[in-house]
Amino acid sequence: MTEFMDLHFDLLINIFLRWSAKPLMQFKSVCKSWYYLISSPQFTELHLDQTLAQSNPNLRFVFSAPHLSSAEFDTFDRITELDNPFRSQGFAHVVGSCHGLLCLCNYDLHLTILLYNPTTRTYKKLPFLPKPSSLSHRYSFGFGYEKESRDYKFVRILQSNEGTGPFKSQVMVYSLKMDSWVRAPDVPSPFFSYREDGVLVNGTLHWVHEFMHKDEKRYSIVGFCLGNNSFIEVPQPKFEEQLINLRDGVLEGCLCLMVNDLEYSDIWVLKEYGVAESWARLFKVKQSQQLMFLEWPIAYSLNRQKLFLQLNTWRVVSLDLQTMVIKDVKVCDFPRCFDTQVCIENLIMLKGSGSEALDHQQGTKKRRRRRRRKHVHRRRNISVDENLES
Repeated sequence: MTEFMDLHFDLLINIFLRWSAKPLMQFKSVCKSWYYLISSPQFTELHLDQTLAQSNPNLRFVFSAPHLSSAEFDTFDRITELDNPFRSQGFAHVVGSCHGLLCLCNYDLHLTILLYNPTTRTYKKLPFLPKPSSLSHRYSFGFGYEKESRDYKFVRILQSNEGTGPFKSQVMVYSLKMDSWVRAPDVPSPFFSYREDGVLVNGTLHWVHEFMHKDEKRYSIVGFCLGNNSFIEVPQPKFEEQLINLRDGVLEGCLCLMVNDLEYSDIWVLKEYGVAESWARLFKVKQSQQLMFLEWPIAYSLNRQKLFLQLNTWRVVSLDLQTMVIKDVKVCDFPRCFDTQVCIENLIMLKGSGSEALDHQQGTKKRRRRRRRKHVHRRRNISVDENLES
């Protein structure tokens, strides 16, 4: 009998692993055993690994326009405004996404940081981290996953804008597994990035550093390794054209660069991480309008005939990979679209520092709905009895 139960349990797991996250969330209400199975961290990790291994997982396009919303990828229809915790508390900037989790920052609430899962509608508020100095400073952020420790981490880098003073920089790393901050080594040399949010590739966050050298704008790629909390410099390709700007991004797990000049935008990709010789130019796109630069790639279309890209004018476009023609993509009625991400659905439950309040609120609403249904049902029964008596 025990062997039969074990076989039945293993079979149930294999069946559940074939389903996407949203139906499984509904399955949790069937019975207690299903609830505990689907809610378990072990099954959540198995399901996430299974989803990541799929060639075409269930994807959602997340964007701000101006409210944080999601849509089907890559049709961009069935738009839903996300009920994130910052919805009524100001603008929610998306620092990054990883495995379907969104890292949100609210500048109006003293740089409050949240990790938010749109699928399970749970979130985690990071412990408050004060600024070390009242002097002028600049921020760099990053969010990602460290594979060895299976931990999600957020990085906050502060650098002083002042030429003098004791404070130069502060690098703080938050671990979701430990739910705490640790201080990492300071920035070895100051860097300035137009895009303050780091790009995650190979367990390392990347920023493009812009600087002047002999009255000429130069660039370097600064990396921060989440595994050992250390800074590195990533080799970049050799460009032939005169640059106007350089932007970094990620495309199918590879670090890529948007190299923009007045006539063309080139898309380069680092095929083998850490090997400078593996930089290759994938596409060369003619500028259709001056100063309309490529910011970062979003993702290939599901049929791989197009590449969706974010422009510096807060627009989403599609690049036809056969004709190299760029066309606007209408995502919603709002003329601008930014903070674009492509996310998978997952079962990760974020608990603590506010999530319980959200769960309690959702549970209260469900209990109220049940009470209302019972009340309506009871009133109907009374009405039927009165009619029969009459």
